[in-house]
Amino acid sequence: MKKSAAPALHEDELIWQFFGRRTNGFFVEVGANEPQGGSQTWFFEQHGWRGILVEPQSRLCERLRSERPHSQVFQVACGAPGHPKELPFYVAETSGHSSLAKNLIDPNTHYVGTELVKVMTLDDVLAEAGVPHVDFISIDVEGTQLDVLRGFDLRRHRPALLLLEDHLHNLQVHQHVRRQGYRLVKRTGLNNWYIPADQPFTMTTMLERFRLWKKVWANTPFRKLRVFLAHRRAAREQRPAS
Repeated sequence: MKKSAAPALHEDELIWQFFGRRTNGFFVEVGANEPQGGSQTWFFEQHGWRGILVEPQSRLCERLRSERPHSQVFQVACGAPGHPKELPFYVAETSGHSSLAKNLIDPNTHYVGTELVKVMTLDDVLAEAGVPHVDFISIDVEGTQLDVLRGFDLRRHRPALLLLEDHLHNLQVHQHVRRQGYRLVKRTGLNNWYIPADQPFTMTTMLERFRLWKKVWANTPFRKLRVFLAHRRAAREQRPAS
């Protein structure tokens, strides 16, 4: 009898496999959003890890403090050095699409309100938390990830894995991370996996590596053009009729 294929691992299980299924470690999740659903770190907290959750929306922070008792919750948005102390945060109809900047990802995102939020660099968050070492960092901030990274000394903290949501509308984020001594080794969904450039990685096949190269280098110029045209079309549709 032919054996059925083993079920594919979920992203969090793949990341745990990368860490050798350790039951201790420290994570940082920037743009934590919901305590469990869609969380990049809930799985790890359930397996003995501890960490920091960064989330600017007050409603969600209340839930994070209640449902994630083993994590430190920072009710802030992360920005680049020299940022204002507070900024308006645009709350989307779908909370996971909320951001410090409107429509960076999707010109048709519908916003339902704003909330004035405190802004800190990620380095300042880590210093305030007194964190000596971080194993895993996830950043999902709907298009402002470059500002987050500019406020984070990647070379000094040197996490083993940096998971970045990147719609690849351009290569600015990718190039910034490479300049900090990291290399792209895998992509799951919208998330790029980066590890220190001098570290080995064995969790991809040749076919996956080819698809990753094609996604990043061959397809980005066409994606960038599509996004430009979509934003221009949305702006034209929102223009009042004369």
